[in-house]
Amino acid sequence: MLASSLSQRLMRPALLPTAAVTALCLVCFSAGVLPVPLRLAALALFALLTLAQPVGGLVSVILTAPLYLMPASLDGAGRTWLFPLHEIALLITTAMVAGRWTIRWLQRGNLSAQQAWGRRARATGAAYAPHALLALAGIIGVTLAVPEGRGAALREFRWLIVEPLLFYALVRAVGVSRMLLVGALALSGAWVATIGVLQFVGLDLTPLIGEKRAFSENIIAVDGVRRVTSVYGHPNNLGLFLERVGSLAAALALGVWSGQRFSTTSGVQSAEHPSRRSAAAPLFFVICASLSLAGVIVSFSRGAWLGSAVAATIIGMGWFLFRSRDRQAWRWSALALIGVVIAAVIGLALTLRGGPGGGSVDARLLLWRESLAYLQRHPLGLGLDQFYYYHNPAFGRSLIDPSLLGTSEEYAAHPHNLLLDVWINIGPLGVLAFGWLLLRFYRNALSALLDRCDLVALGALAAMTAALVHGLVDRFYFVPDLAIAFWALIAVAEREH
Repeated sequence: MLASSLSQRLMRPALLPTAAVTALCLVCFSAGVLPVPLRLAALALFALLTLAQPVGGLVSVILTAPLYLMPASLDGAGRTWLFPLHEIALLITTAMVAGRWTIRWLQRGNLSAQQAWGRRARATGAAYAPHALLALAGIIGVTLAVPEGRGAALREFRWLIVEPLLFYALVRAVGVSRMLLVGALALSGAWVATIGVLQFVGLDLTPLIGEKRAFSENIIAVDGVRRVTSVYGHPNNLGLFLERVGSLAAALALGVWSGQRFSTTSGVQSAEHPSRRSAAAPLFFVICASLSLAGVIVSFSRGAWLGSAVAATIIGMGWFLFRSRDRQAWRWSALALIGVVIAAVIGLALTLRGGPGGGSVDARLLLWRESLAYLQRHPLGLGLDQFYYYHNPAFGRSLIDPSLLGTSEEYAAHPHNLLLDVWINIGPLGVLAFGWLLLRFYRNALSALLDRCDLVALGALAAMTAALVHGLVDRFYFVPDLAIAFWALIAVAEREH
């Protein structure tokens, strides 16, 4: 059964407990109330555990990616040093994996190791062409940066191009299972959503986690609605993350609820007698999906509501197809898909125009028009994280619409559209790279879904589609947690290929 399959992949004694203890060591390092020697000892223990089991380090990257605005801090050399936890986890994991490979290389002999590496490189070279194209686009994005924005461009290149690609490469090289990736994403959404829900009911735990490097309050009152931010700087960022990871958990939770014998790898699972252990993993996904849904609701992000609705429709269509795999089912599913498209268009129109009860009105349309004007002047893009240095009138390059002056949109850092955002940051090569990656993702996920009734592929499809729909009016990739989630979804879809 599905429950047994999930448990076999998620509840392995050597994986989840090790990953949990590894992440806990990272949390201890970030705790500013602890003495510095104890924090450094926790970091050293994290490194040792990662050396023993690199999967724990990669799970820690996923779990701590939402904390990019709450870095760990250490005082030394007359200044305060800030360390994003996901970055520390990734760099230490990289070093430990490199150490393991070096030891293995020395044990096997230089010649045989070089030959094996050469065969692997030739076999996978073409598969990584879009990844190399994205890296090249990122380098060009740094060179296009204006002088006062060069530091920001280099930081974004590190956070959003190099490190996510490194994370993806390690996931592939270490051989992290799809179910462990999905479990880590679901758990990250659950704890982030829990913080947000507690904020909504009046209990704010973020000061216990760390200092948030953001100007906004943790609870924002807009149009008579209390919107929570959780660990983020804005409620929309909370919705953007949860709509992705929550969709994965929801797909697996639906499989448990419906009693379907869906596949999580290749083929339909055989029936087995359930046990307490086999019930733990399905219950885990039900809880994570419920918490993520609650977090999306209290974010009051209409884009996240729309994305989640589209994801839910896709999951429902997949469930319907699994139960009735015949021509009539396909006909009804096609009609349902048309309905989803119509609903998405209506939802986007309401989002753009504010909808009933107010909103951003036409601010996004003005930002889009301004962005197109920049691209007419700079067809290769503006550079990584450079929109702010053009849009803000203080820097003397702005084409901002006068109606946006004096509003919060005067300081917007992105154009609120995935295509414009990608083109402005990393140019047409970046657009080509993302298009290539997304086409490959949908090909792999749809193949797994239609050929094997793959439940994980269904969740990945729902998550990526929700991200694309919401990305039409907001961010899609260019923040650390969304970048890590994007590459985790890419890895999930490619795992069987």
